[in-house]
Amino acid sequence: MSNHSRDPSGVSFIIPVYNKAEHLPSVIQQIKLQKGDFQKQYVFLDDGSTDNSLDIVRSKTADWENVIINTQPNSGSAAATNAAIRSANQPYLKFVDADDLLTEHATIVLLNALRASDACLIFGGARQFVSTCQLNLQGPSKNASIDRIDAPLMMALKNSLFNPSQFLVRTNAVRAVGGCDERVIHSQEYGLTLRLARRWPFLRLNDVVTWLPTHSEGRLSTNEGRQLQRVTKAVAHFLQDNPNLPFSIKSFACKRLAGRSLKYVRRRGAGTGVSRWYLRCLAAQLNLVKDHAGFAAECVSAFEDAEKSQVGEQAPNY
Repeated sequence: MSNHSRDPSGVSFIIPVYNKAEHLPSVIQQIKLQKGDFQKQYVFLDDGSTDNSLDIVRSKTADWENVIINTQPNSGSAAATNAAIRSANQPYLKFVDADDLLTEHATIVLLNALRASDACLIFGGARQFVSTCQLNLQGPSKNASIDRIDAPLMMALKNSLFNPSQFLVRTNAVRAVGGCDERVIHSQEYGLTLRLARRWPFLRLNDVVTWLPTHSEGRLSTNEGRQLQRVTKAVAHFLQDNPNLPFSIKSFACKRLAGRSLKYVRRRGAGTGVSRWYLRCLAAQLNLVKDHAGFAAECVSAFEDAEKSQVGEQAPNY
């Protein structure tokens, strides 16, 4: 692309922030280093941080153009993300978790691929890091292979496909589906993923676009119970909002939720033998569920102890 003209397909970087002072300097540096001669807008939304995150954002972006820094009382990541989206003025959104490091070509490679398609969203790979000393932050390759996923909903119901820093999406698509589901307070991307997957194809870039720290204070994905709880809530709301989904999809969703619930309680020494969770899993497997949304909502109770548990090891990929 010529350096003498700007690509009209600009990107709004959406960065919700809550108590990430330790990570923000390097996160912001990687956002600043994003390659590509396209319009860039930066929207930071501080969700009531109690450390000096807001001061860091202001100082590190003081000389940037097209920056919006807003604050709100702590309302959760979904509400913070939606508030930031409302300020976006570019046709594409690049979400960034405030403790993840984007590779330098992440946005431009994702953008070029998505612009050339009719998909609503593209996501790339992620890896974890302990130290930033030896990270390769140059990629991804412009020659990385891309897979088209024409019907991504079943894949999304099976497993979470990506975290916020891994994907880029069309702004009008996000607004068309109502943004993130704020009923799932401490989650932004999964409910949004389901809403988008019901309507449009996705693309998958087979290369790394972001690095995730193995330890980040308060990160939900490091707590098995909380992670599974929020996924279950998101699916329950999605089924409630879309009662006319094909029976096969609703049945598949309930089988996945029941299976996760049973595995979770058994890992904690409960649910052995003929338990309520075993019977629920059996009912789902035999397609005996009639009220799929209600069944999914009841599965949330399997993780009722999750809010009391401390942040722990990475959740297994059930």
